[in-house]
Amino acid sequence: MKECFEDLCETMEQLGVPRESKWRGLIMYMRSIRDYEFLTPDQRERTQELVMEVLRKKDFSEEAFRKLLRDNEGIINDQWREKLTETLQDTALLIKQFQDMLMHRKSDVQDLGVMTLETIQREQPLDEMVLEIQSGFQKIEELLQQDLETIVSIGLTDELTQLNNRRALDAFLNRAITTAVASGKPLSMIFMDIDHFKKFNDDYGHLVGDQALVTVAGLLKSFVEHQAKLSDQELFPARFGGEEFVLILPGVSGEDAVDMAEIIRKKIENYNFLVRDVDGKVLSAGIKITVSAGVSELHVGCGLGPGISTLIDAADKALYQAKNNGRNRVELCPPARSA
Repeated sequence: MKECFEDLCETMEQLGVPRESKWRGLIMYMRSIRDYEFLTPDQRERTQELVMEVLRKKDFSEEAFRKLLRDNEGIINDQWREKLTETLQDTALLIKQFQDMLMHRKSDVQDLGVMTLETIQREQPLDEMVLEIQSGFQKIEELLQQDLETIVSIGLTDELTQLNNRRALDAFLNRAITTAVASGKPLSMIFMDIDHFKKFNDDYGHLVGDQALVTVAGLLKSFVEHQAKLSDQELFPARFGGEEFVLILPGVSGEDAVDMAEIIRKKIENYNFLVRDVDGKVLSAGIKITVSAGVSELHVGCGLGPGISTLIDAADKALYQAKNNGRNRVELCPPARSA
């Protein structure tokens, strides 16, 4: 660690970084961010690009220092802003759906009241009257049960892509880990991230960016559906957040998961992505999207213990390696080294 510190100090000296503690302290901190596992690969890379840009320009003015702080803070907070926005959107959707259901059911209950009153006024035989009223209440009960199932489904589905959301992923992964530990069967995860997605959004706009997310989600779903026809594997696709997607593979080894990730990666790479306007008219064609993917395995693949965070962290490390190795590739988390 001391040698690493001294090497960095020597490098900063050679590059003409002022000896002021604020400049050297900030650069050392930002260089260390590349090892922060709670940040996404894209965030870590963008932070390093900021540092390299400052060192290239050799602008060590007060204005440049403040800009570097602002830009770095923006990158660090990006994922939290995105998660907050997604959470607020999900909440607003749930509230609207619930309000719509209440309005519909209010009308249904009012109709039930009218029907019950009319049944009584007809002075039918008692057993017929009871059956008719009972039938009306059963219908309302069925509708309320459907509403409950709809609300649960909305709470577990990503609105944009219609994939499972993070909440559904956590619940499924908990069950899958319990099953894998009890059965001794492997459990693998593919963690995918769209390459250069921020630049894609900047170039084409967020609406087109949303189209790209929906396209990747659709290709992921089609792969899962195809696999379901070939075997009884219960693969679980989900949107992890932002431009990140996850595929859980119960009963699949890490090496087999890598093969599957390669198939998905190639499907996305070879897809002819079209940009459409709001009316569906094609504005641009032949745009290419690529993804990087990291694969982890619960039992054999990384020497991991049972836990959601260990499986996700291992896949994230492999994803980061895929990004570092040039993107548009798949990496498998290596086995844990023995001491």
